[in-house]
Amino acid sequence: MESELLSVTLPENLSPVLAEKLKLLAPGTYCLHRSWGFGKIKDWNSTTESVTIDFKSKQGHVMQFAYAAESLTPLAPDHVSVQKVDSLAGLREKAEKDPVAVVQDCIRSLGVQATADNIQALLSPDVVPDATYKKWWDSAKRALKKNGHFYVPGKKNEALRQLDAPSALGEGALENLRLANGPKAILLALGPVAKYWSEIKAENILNEIAELLNTTLSKIPKSQLPIQIELALARDEFFIQAGREREKGPGAITALTPQGTPALSNLLDALPGSRQPKLLEALRVGLPETWPALFLTLIPRANGRVAEVITEAFQAANREAEVQTAVNRYIRERNITCDFLFWLCKNRLPVYSQLIEPQLFMAILSVLEKDQFSEIKKGTKLYELVLGDKPLIAAILKDAPVADVRDITRAILLSPVFEELDKRSLLAAIIKLYPEVQAMVVGTDKTAAPEAKIIVSWPSLKRREAELEDIDKNQIPQNSKDISIARGYGDLRENGEFKAAKEMQTILARRKAELDSMLTRAEATEFSNPDTSKVTLGTKVTLKDVKSGEILVFTILGAWDSDLSKGIISYQTAVARALLNHTRGERIELSTDEGGTRHVIIEKIEPHDIDLSIPS
Repeated sequence: MESELLSVTLPENLSPVLAEKLKLLAPGTYCLHRSWGFGKIKDWNSTTESVTIDFKSKQGHVMQFAYAAESLTPLAPDHVSVQKVDSLAGLREKAEKDPVAVVQDCIRSLGVQATADNIQALLSPDVVPDATYKKWWDSAKRALKKNGHFYVPGKKNEALRQLDAPSALGEGALENLRLANGPKAILLALGPVAKYWSEIKAENILNEIAELLNTTLSKIPKSQLPIQIELALARDEFFIQAGREREKGPGAITALTPQGTPALSNLLDALPGSRQPKLLEALRVGLPETWPALFLTLIPRANGRVAEVITEAFQAANREAEVQTAVNRYIRERNITCDFLFWLCKNRLPVYSQLIEPQLFMAILSVLEKDQFSEIKKGTKLYELVLGDKPLIAAILKDAPVADVRDITRAILLSPVFEELDKRSLLAAIIKLYPEVQAMVVGTDKTAAPEAKIIVSWPSLKRREAELEDIDKNQIPQNSKDISIARGYGDLRENGEFKAAKEMQTILARRKAELDSMLTRAEATEFSNPDTSKVTLGTKVTLKDVKSGEILVFTILGAWDSDLSKGIISYQTAVARALLNHTRGERIELSTDEGGTRHVIIEKIEPHDIDLSIPS
């Protein structure tokens, strides 16, 4: 080709610069024109001193040598526009497998014009389809930032650049931080500065960044607390990396963070998952005296990530008993989230081994029932874990009293949570472990009635009878009317009133079945003239704690009579079972709600003084 060009006589009046440029526009090469765009040099004609170019919109266009040299930009063989003509399939494959290399080609091709918009115009739709371009570009930008040798601006009208040296990378990151506008942009720009800080590493620059961050933080309104906390966490991380202490005073993490629930729980929920553990760690370090009490208040709303951090914090401080006690209490109170229970059941950490017992299953059932009727479903993972993790059921029921297993079986039978096939699968797993409950499931338990008989007071019996009557005569008929009315509102798939009414129908049916079952087994009494020679139903027992000397008074009554504010406990409770049939002066070991034990001496046994006469 070069010999052919040399045979062409160039005009004498053509300057050396234009002559050299014209040589780059040899036949077969590609060029750009500011008006007609991309073209291919088709031929030279030395007689007419002209060049013929095939543009997309103008085939066979003729230009004089001088004008061609002035107005055409020769393109290198690796220019993206050239690759699109010579090897489009190969370029598409490269865009899919190595987006960084394609963007690098675009930067080289476009030079100072390599903005995000111009790169898109160059690649889409020929190389990357319009429908998938945004996803491709977002992935390419992440890869470019991770690569570290590219400057990726936050503004679409600013050109991308390839950087040559680490120092240049640091300078580019610092420039980007200085140009960032707003807390989110500053937070995004701070990461690269931290990455290349070893190349920047100057005290005056550190002071400049500190002033920028703290000034920005002070201007963020309280309504944007999550982004304020994110930026403050990133600031402190950067300070530690740069050899400076965490920020103190009004701008400190501990000063910015609310230290009461539910405000702190809401803040954690609003933060990205990766930032939640970092905030808790910052609070643990910044609040050495108060963090344990603060962390314990977070448990009822904690997700798995937060639960893990809280547990590890107490373990590191050798305070496992405190978090065990708190989790145990929240489980028994049914005051805990699906997320926490899923994390607890899936991991089954040794620190919580004593909590893997029947009360845990009842808590799981409770939160799943609440989740069933909530607008945002969070219990799906827990539901699937309970059904799919057979060792979990075995662990929960290990060494459990048969009475507890019967209670769980009954709860499953009555619960609206499980689909019929899932319910059968779960019950089959329980029967495999405890064959004695099979008769309950198939409905042929001849001994169930005497074994399941429960003793209750007359007032509690009347209250439940009144509740059942209200459900039968008032609530269920009203619910049927609500369903009928809601059905007339139109499309049942989008009918919120119909859905709510059907959900209430399930709740009422379940409660009616529960009350029917309980009342069938109930035997009412006034607990009059109890035997006070020993602890029996209807007695008032005075206890003295051996260690502390604390006096405790319990009145042991029926299954439905518990009222801890008055010292009344059901005979079915663990405390009552431990006391029954023991006599005055005996020393008894009682289990506590916290999972420990205490020793007490029976000081006095008296008849109860509660009015349990039949209500008129």
